[in-house]
Amino acid sequence: MADPQTKKTVAVNAAKIGGITAVVPLLFSAIPEPWSTVVASVIIVCGGIAAAVPAPPAGSKWTLPYKLVSAIGLNFGWAVNHLGARVNASQGPVAQVATISQDKKS
Repeated sequence: MADPQTKKTVAVNAAKIGGITAVVPLLFSAIPEPWSTVVASVIIVCGGIAAAVPAPPAGSKWTLPYKLVSAIGLNFGWAVNHLGARVNASQGPVAQVATISQDKKS
């Protein structure tokens, strides 16, 4: 049988999904009909861009535009482009950074 913490996590995730599922149609119903498709398309395209394009290095002039596109595309938290990099934030730096630093030592 699952421990209480797992049940709590499942309940919290179910509540989040339920809330998002209820709020998104409500928000889109407030937007006039021809524009709701445009807004949805912009969100989808920005999410795709953020998932396909790697984040720029720190201090780059592209950092702010990337963060803006990423936020519009709702690409935050455990987004698609974060899943391949690491499983848990407590595991340290992203796998690609570790690979690059080891290549420089060789």
